Amino acid sequence: MTKFLLGFFSFRWLRGLDFLPSLLLRLFLAPMLWLSGSKKLGLFVEPDINWLSPITWFDSATYDASVKVLSATPMPVPEIMNGVIGGIEVIGAFLLVIGFAVRWISLPLLALVGFTILLALGDENVMTAGENLLMTHAYNTDATIDHLTVRVMYFLMVLSLFFMGAGRFFSIDWFLYRKLQRSVDEQKASTSQHNPFDLGSSASQHNPFDLRGTSDKKF
Repeated sequence: MTKFLLGFFSFRWLRGLDFLPSLLLRLFLAPMLWLSGSKKLGLFVEPDINWLSPITWFDSATYDASVKVLSATPMPVPEIMNGVIGGIEVIGAFLLVIGFAVRWISLPLLALVGFTILLALGDENVMTAGENLLMTHAYNTDATIDHLTVRVMYFLMVLSLFFMGAGRFFSIDWFLYRKLQRSVDEQKASTSQHNPFDLGSSASQHNPFDLRGTSDKKF
């Protein structure tokens, strides 16, 4: 009975599907990051793109428009930071899709989303923003979700990815971890077998510095 209750409340029978939350979060966030980043960089916005000519992939007018929007915020050097932010979002979208370095790319993404939350809080009173977030939108399904609510949702999703990681099976991180862990285990096993200073290994039986082996000898 105890074993049944333990399995019932721990949901151990669902551990085989524990990769789904990370995978779905990655696939949900990646397109949004790609659209936001490519728009900031002016990538692939023109309808007459020549895929064989990389020069046509970039539109300077779209980039300048994004810089103008960023200039209205406290962000320093908007001409450069617009490219940095757009690059982080585009690279982040690609890494989330393939599941590589997910925790590392989550850190700058958290910083970016956190910055947008601070901007949203700066536009209105903090108490009013909190009241709108908790009372108006959280419990009223008919209300229109404001920008602050969306940004907080993105922040929580990226934060969840940071702690969960890329997930099993469908990520490069998982395969690299398994390979590296196997290599570390093999090195540990090899070292413990041939280390003459490891008292717990078989090499200690032939250690010339072990006085126990010569205590019964007479010189």
